[in-house]
Amino acid sequence: MSDYPVTIRHQEDLSFAADNGRAQFSIEWNAVDRSWQATELFLAGLGSCMLATMMDYAQKNNIDATGASVEVSGETATRPIRLGTLNITYVLPGTLTPNQIDALVRAGSRCKVHNTIENHPEFAVSVRTTE
Repeated sequence: MSDYPVTIRHQEDLSFAADNGRAQFSIEWNAVDRSWQATELFLAGLGSCMLATMMDYAQKNNIDATGASVEVSGETATRPIRLGTLNITYVLPGTLTPNQIDALVRAGSRCKVHNTIENHPEFAVSVRTTE
C-alpha cells in the first residue's frame, strides 16, 4: 500500500479533481480562470515541505523564525519538457545569525520532497481498466 495515495479524476475538457481521501480540489490545465496548474501544485508541494521541515528544525532548536516564508518558482526546459531550474528563496527574520540561517536552509533541504527530486525516484506505472 502506498504511503501517499492521491487520485486525479477527469471532470471535463482539461479540468481535473484531486482527492487524497481527506480533501478535494480542482486543477485546470492551461487554465484561463486562474486556478492552480499541476506544475504550480508541484512547486507548492516542494515549498511547503521545505518550509515545514525548516520550521520543525527551528522549533526543536529554539530558533525564532516566526513569519518565515519560501518563494518557489520554476523555469521551463525542453527536450524533454520539464522544469529545468527550481528557484527557492527563503524569506527569514532579520534577527537571525548567519549560523542560524545556514542551519535552517540545510534543514529545509532535507525535506522528503526535495530529497525525492534529488534522488530521481523510480516510476512504477501500471494500468487498470474500468468495466
